[in-house]
Amino acid sequence: MAQTQQQQESLPSTVSATAAAVTVVFVAGEQEVLTGSAAIIRAAINDPAQVPGLYARLWELSQGVSRRILSRVRTLSTGAVQVASRNGDVTAVREIQALQRSTERFIASPVSRIPSHHVQSSAAIANDLTASLAGAAQRITRFANDAYRAATVNGALVGINPARDIIRDATARATLVDAQAQAWRELTSRGITGFTDSAGRQWNLSSYVEMAVRTATQRAYNASHKARMEAAGITLFTPSTTGRPCKLCAPWEGKVLSDQGEADVVQDGHRFRISATVEQAMAAGLFHPNCEHTLTAFFPGVTVLRTTEWTDRDEQAFKDTQRQRTLERAIRGAKQAQAAALTDLDRARAARRVRELQARMRNHLAATGLNRRSRREQLDLGNK
Repeated sequence: MAQTQQQQESLPSTVSATAAAVTVVFVAGEQEVLTGSAAIIRAAINDPAQVPGLYARLWELSQGVSRRILSRVRTLSTGAVQVASRNGDVTAVREIQALQRSTERFIASPVSRIPSHHVQSSAAIANDLTASLAGAAQRITRFANDAYRAATVNGALVGINPARDIIRDATARATLVDAQAQAWRELTSRGITGFTDSAGRQWNLSSYVEMAVRTATQRAYNASHKARMEAAGITLFTPSTTGRPCKLCAPWEGKVLSDQGEADVVQDGHRFRISATVEQAMAAGLFHPNCEHTLTAFFPGVTVLRTTEWTDRDEQAFKDTQRQRTLERAIRGAKQAQAAALTDLDRARAARRVRELQARMRNHLAATGLNRRSRREQLDLGNK
């Protein structure tokens, strides 16, 4: 007799942990560049004789960090993708075994027991991730230009305009040093920027790397998982139910996907509908950047489909979550500005900003019932 089989959940914690381990390498490099550049600029402010060599020292710092990270990119990318591929493969084997136990109608093909179904796909994904991370590492070198402009050209231009001192709550004419500190504060609160994905979205360094690694590991996991399942003779799939869908993913939860495309099917006395191919679902938004969905086998009469209807309440919950993420980024930005402040006054100003944002976070969580993710507010994303 067939037993019902629930859909698997989101990406395993080991895959997320692997993505975090790669991200922290770039986050640490970013902090080294930000705080190191601040020290160089502070020295030049205190000793004008160092100004002529300012750009060279900033360039040397950012170039050294970039070069050190670049030397690790290939190893980091390959390791992360291989872990994700192995996880997908192992999960598929367990799912196949569970399906065999659930119904006598399914007998896995012997081909599914042959190892290394994931090798080719994972190599291609690792190459793509290597290229993305190498570009991110190289972008670090451009921070020398941004830092120099913030400390000199931009600062001089801003210096002729009034500036508001939020510590004394008074309006006063800015000195050049004040203007430089303001330009620097704005730069460091954003972190290293200049990253654009294929959809035109803008990212800073840590967010871009985290997105790129999570997306690549998700691809590797799903490709390995799907290859093993297909080798077993499984051709019907459905997305996992993560419990945290967005409006792009929600329409696909509880839907059946197959390479044959949209169709009404009767199989072993069970009627169901194939909604699309996996590729069509992806084109419509499934497996978007940072998505946690995976594919799982659908076997008629055994698999229980769990559909998700996107409601106004879901929309509000999604907006609340996005607001939390915005506040997390803002808190990290204020902490970055505090760590890389050029003056004691600017350090105090940034510390005040951190406290204000943390208060906003507490109020937001109290109003929405969301759980605080303190690690996401840390400069290292809590990945040390």
